[in-house]
Amino acid sequence: MKNFIQVTYKYKPNDKVANLTEVNDLLDAYSKIYEPSRSNLLADVKENFPIVTDENNEVRILGTAPALKLINQIDNHKLDVQLAPTELTNIDFKLVPPSSGYEMYFEINDKKVSTLYNAKDTFLDHYSLSKYANFLLQNDKKRNLLDELKDLQETKELSSKKAIYRFIENDGKQYLRAIVSDRYKFYDNPVALYIAIAAISKYSSTYKKDFILENLILTDSKLFVYFLEKDPVPVDKNITIQTGLVLTNSELGDGCASFKVYYIIRDSNNNRVVGLTDQIANINHGNKPAKIETSFNNLDQLKHQRDDIIQAVKKVAWTKKLTRDDLDTISHLISHIQSPVPKTLKENMAKCVDSNSILEKSYTLLKLFDKFNSFIEAENPNIQLIMEKRLSRWLARFAK
Repeated sequence: MKNFIQVTYKYKPNDKVANLTEVNDLLDAYSKIYEPSRSNLLADVKENFPIVTDENNEVRILGTAPALKLINQIDNHKLDVQLAPTELTNIDFKLVPPSSGYEMYFEINDKKVSTLYNAKDTFLDHYSLSKYANFLLQNDKKRNLLDELKDLQETKELSSKKAIYRFIENDGKQYLRAIVSDRYKFYDNPVALYIAIAAISKYSSTYKKDFILENLILTDSKLFVYFLEKDPVPVDKNITIQTGLVLTNSELGDGCASFKVYYIIRDSNNNRVVGLTDQIANINHGNKPAKIETSFNNLDQLKHQRDDIIQAVKKVAWTKKLTRDDLDTISHLISHIQSPVPKTLKENMAKCVDSNSILEKSYTLLKLFDKFNSFIEAENPNIQLIMEKRLSRWLARFAK
């Protein structure tokens, strides 16, 4: 299903930097919701990730002031409760039109709840039933599933093990959005963003480079943030590169928060391509802040990766007119794009590589990749990241 709410921020010239109080409010506001259960965790985060500010008590990241205000727009009530599976009663499964998928419905403490995202399958995986359940539901055998589930719930070994059930409220209705281990450390979106700002403020201070919070996408459970160095570096005639970091985080227990190096190539006509490289640091939701801080020592490698990326980008034939052989190579690469990339995206990209029209218009590599970028940006953020990494690999084929 779609997110209940999604807000997006894109940097505009003259957007302001945040001060220390505004950054600290990320954790302070979060602590008021979950106090006192997470006060120790948040104190450890502050201790291990101090915010580095300038003489005006501000971080050297443009755009942080308006971006942080967006966090307050996600005001859905969230609740985490430790439960055993048997505490979910009156379980049922219903089709959710217009999709062909099913969600689970149940009661807890006399409250009616339904699942969203992947919570249904996560619950059923507790009984090793997820794939079998979907088969039964799609073949009108819901009664068989309910009977099977009832039998398994009577098995003490399976049903007594507790976990953290993450609930969210929307329009007065309760939803189960995730089930996570009791080792889960709750680096939710405000906490992950705080850690990112702390790490980049330290890097910015060490290497005397200002950053821009260029793009932020925030939903009720997901976070995507692009941090970019302010000053572009020339790589060719009328072509520049800016490097930075992209943070992705989830509150659904489906992986660690990830920091990857990314870059934007632009020409004087504002044609551009976004590339993405490997993960450089992460926030593992099972680790304590001190261990995560050790992972962030890898940010010192950002300068080396940045230099390597710039040298590699300088070797690409950006201004060379594309030949028929070049287009055949790109067509081959597009044809081998696999799931989860949507078929429509592949088709739109393939249409761009029509040999005759492209050759007649004397396209350069950057202009063609800019057209690809216009389709990629219309996809959800996860697909964008997949394609940005793929385009980055493709560029190596077009060295001078």
